[in-house]
Amino acid sequence: MQSSTILLVQERSDASASLRTRLEGKGYTVVEAADATAAVGIVNGTDVGLVVTELYLPVGKSRCLARVIGKSPTLRSTKVLAYTTHGKRADRAWARRIGADGYVITRSGEDRFLSVVDHLMETPSTPRRTRARPRPTS
Repeated sequence: MQSSTILLVQERSDASASLRTRLEGKGYTVVEAADATAAVGIVNGTDVGLVVTELYLPVGKSRCLARVIGKSPTLRSTKVLAYTTHGKRADRAWARRIGADGYVITRSGEDRFLSVVDHLMETPSTPRRTRARPRPTS
């Protein structure tokens, strides 16, 4: 059985209160992290079914938490939902490129956000594929 715990990662606690309320209202257990470093620690030590994170949340030298999770052999099967309030055309492509399992614009409405979360929570987890680098030809 898959965990019903969602890790909500946001730098601003005032913004996370709204998302947390929505998720808890659907019956999910919500754990919060204020930054990507704390989030990676929580994912390593807790049974998390889904990580919900800002699309452009910085982490160390890498630009996004989804990319860090996707590169880790032990975390690779953890699902990630990236969201943004901006909704620029390039955001969806960037979310796919960094390995997020889903992407949503939060201002598109509570129902849309929750339906994407529900879908990801119901979908079995599979490890991310890492892109093979082309081998130099001799």
